[in-house]
This record gives sequence, structure tokens and C-alpha cells, in this order.
Amino acid sequence: MLSSVEDTTGSLTGLLTEFGALWDIISGPHGFAAQRRPPAARPLVFTTATAPALRQLLEHGYDTAKLAAIMREFSGTWEIEHVDPGSEWIAVTRQRGSLQMIAAPDLDSLRLRLSLG
Repeated sequence: MLSSVEDTTGSLTGLLTEFGALWDIISGPHGFAAQRRPPAARPLVFTTATAPALRQLLEHGYDTAKLAAIMREFSGTWEIEHVDPGSEWIAVTRQRGSLQMIAAPDLDSLRLRLSLG
């Protein structure tokens, strides 16, 4: 007969084997818990026509021309900033007394979300 520790260990091992790639699964004093793992970040790829343009992208971590275009299009109502290099872009607006914020992982996604909303 299996002890409850062996049974728990076997059950946890089975869960980790079957679902561990997508879920963080833990056993704690109050039972088991599973939390969905965040999706892997897409690799960031910069493509430019010239080496100086690529240097600018590498120094800033984003396409400055693309940011300038978004600022021209949306800066009348939105404040846009990069939280930390390599992290989220944030756009904030205050319309009709309420605060609205949009977060996006890259400038293309930010432009799309601003256009939709």
C-alpha cells in the first residue's frame, strides 16, 4: 500500500510530466496550485537599410522613426513612453474625466491598439 507522501509525489510527478511545460505546479500546505506560465517573448529583430540606422536601433532599443510616426498620429490625446528598455510601451490619456492606459510589448502592437481604441 502506498503512503500518502508517495501517492502525492507520484501525482505531482504525473502532473508535472503532463502539464509542466505550460503550468507552474506546486504542492503546498493547503494543497496543489497551478499558475499558467507566461508565453515566451518573441525575439526582437531589427532590420534596417543602413548600418547607421541599425546603430540607432541598437542604442535606443526601438525604431525612432516608427515612434515619431506614432507620436505625430496620437500625441494630441496620448502620452507615450517606454517604461524600461526592453519592456512595455505605455500610452496614457485622460478623456472625459477618466484615465485610460494601453500597454504593448512593441511599437507595432501599440500603434494597433491605439488605432482600435
